[in-house]
Amino acid sequence: MLLFDAACNIITRTRIFLILLGVLATNSSFAGPEPSPSSKDLVSESIAPIAEVPTARTSRGLITFEGPSGMFINPTSATLPEGTFILNYCLLVPTVPEGVGVVGHWVLLSYGVRDWLELGFIGNLIDVSLDGPPAREDSVIIAGPMARIRLLRDREWWPELSVGAYAKFGTPTNLANGKNAFIAVSKTFPIAENGFLKTVTLQSGFREAWLDDEAPVSNISRAYGGVEVQLPWHFYAIGEISQRDDRVDSHIPWAAGFQWRGKWFGCTIAALQFGGEDAPGFYFGVGGGMGAEPVRTSSNPPPDR
Repeated sequence: MLLFDAACNIITRTRIFLILLGVLATNSSFAGPEPSPSSKDLVSESIAPIAEVPTARTSRGLITFEGPSGMFINPTSATLPEGTFILNYCLLVPTVPEGVGVVGHWVLLSYGVRDWLELGFIGNLIDVSLDGPPAREDSVIIAGPMARIRLLRDREWWPELSVGAYAKFGTPTNLANGKNAFIAVSKTFPIAENGFLKTVTLQSGFREAWLDDEAPVSNISRAYGGVEVQLPWHFYAIGEISQRDDRVDSHIPWAAGFQWRGKWFGCTIAALQFGGEDAPGFYFGVGGGMGAEPVRTSSNPPPDR
């Protein structure tokens, strides 16, 4: 009797053990190695904020021969960031006939009232000396206000578009005195953020000058264009060319050189060919308050809805 009871207990326990093994095996076959994400998690991922990374930089040059910031001769479309104040200076030594010395000093003070509105002041001091006889020295001072308004920002396939105006008044009256207006367009193409060639920016524009002295001409119209290549360590290689006006030019105006732009300081060195000169002159400029701030764009395309 005792043997019979013991055998029954063993059989009962064996059946329970086998049933438990079967249940565990069935559950494991349906569970899988990784839990699948719920529909709620998928929705959360699709509406999660998209990170932003710098993919292009705005084009902000130093003072130009015309006054507003840009390339070397002509202004560009870039307005100052809101709240930024800058002071730029350049020294210009043109190629002139023997016995004549000319040194130009250019100053630009400007302030970003809004990201789309820039107001400033431009001033020129030109020292002229003649060997003679008799030897003579003279200075010309020209100054006036300037403004630039950005209408479109460089974003997606849209270019940056701005309009601006500046005036130059001084004594004696010459071809630089008068009122000026310009329209400028630029488009930056990112190449390789960590490479040698970072970005390429195409610049173009058109400016009109209404001169105070109508002799020999009363107005000058010029179309212009240029290319700006961003290199490592905040260096930029820039070249530009302007339309020739046969009434006042004997050569096509052009300029080429390098700029270094830190966040709060920049400097420029270039060769600059005036339309009325036979050879290019020397251009050197410095500025404080300049910056090449990143334009932040989405790193991932928005989800389809």
